[in-house]
Order: sequence, then C-alpha cells, then structure tokens
Amino acid sequence: MPKEIVTTLIVISLILLIISGFITSQTYNALYGLNAHNIESDTRTLHIVPGMSLMKVAELLRETKIIDRQEDFIFAAEFLNFDHRIQAGEYDLPYGISNSSLLSMIVNAGGAASLVTIPEGYTSRQIAGILQTEIGIDSTSFMEAVYDTVHINKYGLLTPSFEGFLFPDSYNFHKGMSASQVIDLMVNRFFTVFHKCVDASPDEVNLSFTELVTLASIVEGEMSLLPEAPKISAIYQNRLRKNMRLQADPTIQYIIKKGPRRLYNGDLAIDSPYNTYLYSGLPPGPVCNPGRAALMAALNPAPDPYLYMVSKGDGSHAFNTKFSDHLRDKARLDSLRIVVSRERRK
Repeated sequence: MPKEIVTTLIVISLILLIISGFITSQTYNALYGLNAHNIESDTRTLHIVPGMSLMKVAELLRETKIIDRQEDFIFAAEFLNFDHRIQAGEYDLPYGISNSSLLSMIVNAGGAASLVTIPEGYTSRQIAGILQTEIGIDSTSFMEAVYDTVHINKYGLLTPSFEGFLFPDSYNFHKGMSASQVIDLMVNRFFTVFHKCVDASPDEVNLSFTELVTLASIVEGEMSLLPEAPKISAIYQNRLRKNMRLQADPTIQYIIKKGPRRLYNGDLAIDSPYNTYLYSGLPPGPVCNPGRAALMAALNPAPDPYLYMVSKGDGSHAFNTKFSDHLRDKARLDSLRIVVSRERRK
C-alpha cells in the first residue's frame, strides 16, 4: 500500500477517534456534568404543572438558573428516555447537580407530590374531603369547580356536574394544584378507561353515554362483590325496558344530607329528580364516581331476566324475577336479621 494512502488512513482514524472522544465527552457532560452552583441559595422551588412539555420544563429550569444549557437537559432527557415521564409537582431542586440527577427527581415525583387514592363509589363531596386533607385544596372551591358549567362544556358532558367522571384511582397530586387541574387529570383518566371498556365490550347497549355512566354509578353504589355487578346491571336495565321505577337506594343516598347512612321510609319520599322511588327512568346524572368494574357491568349486563334483589347482609344479594319470590326472600332475610340482632344484644 502506498505510503501516502497509509498516512491518509492514519489521519482519518485519528480524526474519527478525536470526534468520537468529543461526542463521548459531550454526552457524558450533558448527562453527568454538574450545573453551576448558585452562591445565593442552595435550592429553588420549581412548580411543574400538568401537561407541561419538556421544552417548557427546560426553559423554566434555565430561567431559575438550575441548569446551564437547555439543549443539554433536553438531550439528557431524550437519551435516558425520560422525555415523556416528567411528572407534575412542586419540587425543591438543588443547584449544582447533574441533569441526570435532576431528571431522576422530577420523573420519580421526588418533590412535594403525594400519592392520593380515590376509592370507587365516592361522590364528589367525599373526594373534596380527601383532597382538602391530602393536598390542601379547599373543599368548597373544589365543589364549585365540579359544577363549573364552562369547564363541563369543555368536555361536552351533558350533565349538571363532573359527578361520575372523576375516575377513582391513585394519582400523584401535589400542593399548589388547582381544583380544575385535579379535575382535568381525573376526567382524562375516566375517558381513557371508558374507551378501553367500550373496546372490550362485544355488544352495544341501548343507552346514551350519560345514561351508561349514570347506570354504572348506581351499580357501583349497590355492589359489594364484583361478580354480582353484571347481575345488578341487568336488574336496572330490565326495569328500564319495562318502564318500572328503578327504586335504587344509591339514588336516595345521593340526596340525603350527611350520608351515606341507613335509609328510612321518610327518605324514600324526598322530592328530587334523583329519587328513583318517585320518578321513572334514570336520574339526571351519576350519583357517584364508578370504577372500571361498574362501567364494564353497565356495558355488559348479565343475560338474566332479574327484576329484584335484596341484600343478604353479608355483601351479597338474592336475585329474583318474580315479585312473590322477592317478598319471600325479603321476609326470610328480615327474620334472620332480627335473630342475629337479638343474639348480639345478649
């Protein structure tokens, strides 16, 4: 091989080696190089709101002088596959640490975020109480947001409030979030789960979107055992088809003050469009916030002709198609409850 070609290859190899070393060095610095330390303070509180893009987060970090170069931070986020995993929260971030360490903190909700669990079947008022305790959102302000018609219309909901659409789940909430931001997260989660339920359901139900969610909320309020959910759904859908009043206790619980509690005959006479003992059909909107099992049951009722059910007192129900059989089971179970009550008083 001619000497000139050998020399050229050596030069090219050296150049490639230098370039490779430069790229490696740049990558290392972007990931693990320390950002400048602020001599005036050790930390800075950073507020990342839901939906904030990686670019916006980088801009905010640069403006507060937590990072030196936006481009390096964005590169590090993409290189580590953290670019779509940044969580909303309020973070106390130190100066003088690497982009990798910063990303680890805001991806793992390392700031003032709290994991808040909303149980299935809770009403918006019960949720308001949880949020006030866990992240300090004023319960009155939250309830005002629940009934904000402008916000409701944004989602195209044909209901008087967000009741029924605040999906029960565990969320990373943080102090400083507004009621509207919390509602947005919960409603978006609802639509994600609801669409998956629809996709997993083989048959179409002859109910509108609002009616389906309202029915699911009643099922949620009635069931204690998950396997019973489709049967409970079947009862109410059969009653709707026969133009029978639903006579659903969860609709009464929704309108009584300081509920839920034991129901009395006087409660069944409360004049409200939500009272399914007085008015036919479904109530104007959901009476609680149903979970996935109740939504699936509303979409997939059991193929049974049941019209009646009565609680056995252990969370399960006796189901019947005939009113006479229903009365028989009710009398038997009422007698059993009396015996149990007497035994407990001894």
